[in-house]
Amino acid sequence: MILYPDPGERTDKMYERFFYLTEKPFHITPDPKFLYLSSKHREAMDLLRFGIMRRKGFILLTGEVGTGKTTLCRALLGRLPDTDTALVLNPLLRAEELVATITHDFGLRVRSGSIKDHIDALNQFLLKRTAGGGNAVVIIDEAQNLSIRTMAMVRMLSNLETEKEKLLQIVLVGQPELKQKLMLPDLRQLNQRIIVRYHLEPLSIEETEGYIQNRLFVAGCRGTVSFAPGAIDEVYDGSRGIPRLINIICDRALTAAFVEGRRLIDRRTVGRAVDELRAEGALLDYMPRADVIYRRYLPHIAVSAFAISFMVGFLWGPEILKPFLEPYMERIARIKNLL
Repeated sequence: MILYPDPGERTDKMYERFFYLTEKPFHITPDPKFLYLSSKHREAMDLLRFGIMRRKGFILLTGEVGTGKTTLCRALLGRLPDTDTALVLNPLLRAEELVATITHDFGLRVRSGSIKDHIDALNQFLLKRTAGGGNAVVIIDEAQNLSIRTMAMVRMLSNLETEKEKLLQIVLVGQPELKQKLMLPDLRQLNQRIIVRYHLEPLSIEETEGYIQNRLFVAGCRGTVSFAPGAIDEVYDGSRGIPRLINIICDRALTAAFVEGRRLIDRRTVGRAVDELRAEGALLDYMPRADVIYRRYLPHIAVSAFAISFMVGFLWGPEILKPFLEPYMERIARIKNLL
């Protein structure tokens, strides 16, 4: 049965009302409230906190588009005790603009607009924070888009230090192209200063299911909507375990289920959503479907191959090995006769 909107209700909330949700669970904005700490995201979070709290200076976080880097960093901001933070979301800044953005985020008032005055103010601020036992971190998102000159300025900011420790911790966040860019000869000094590095991988199929359940729970779901096991498989195949793509697929599937008046999301509904999104260009087949299926079933294939090999060896091993063992058995018999 297809449900039609009641003229007396707000149609923009009917989706949530039908599924008994407090908000949409699969929006693609980086809301840290929805952060799902898979084993990979937890490891990344722990490593980022370690690098910042131990004042390692430069920290590098990379990952494919949509793996949750920005959401992770926004969640990180709330897990750093006694630490001032600056979050740079626009990497298309000149060197001077980047420094001004950082001082502004730290709440500093700089009378002159010169870069020297901004750096001097930042240095005094950091010295005071460090003397009081505090810390400061700058997180630069989409850092692969920084110009070479702006990256050189980032390296210069890391020179703000005492004889024993770094005053400013800098987290560079970006796509895999960032690692390639850092290997350029002009950036070798910056690359050499990066002590802590982590590459965020996509979710496994088990983590994909946990991710979906977590987002539904945070959005207020208490069993009012569910995904069938086959539906999870389709989500994983279509998304390759990338959180942003999981959100896009699940939101399209929930919308279709809402229109059809169903609260169980089955394989057919998700498969249709994936096909539509691919036709629209929202999903690109970076990984062939056969490779996705092979990776998902690899553990089962390995166990099955071992079991088959064991049974073949147990039942027909002697017959198979007989031609190879006969010469050695004859030699052993001759030695016994001589003895």
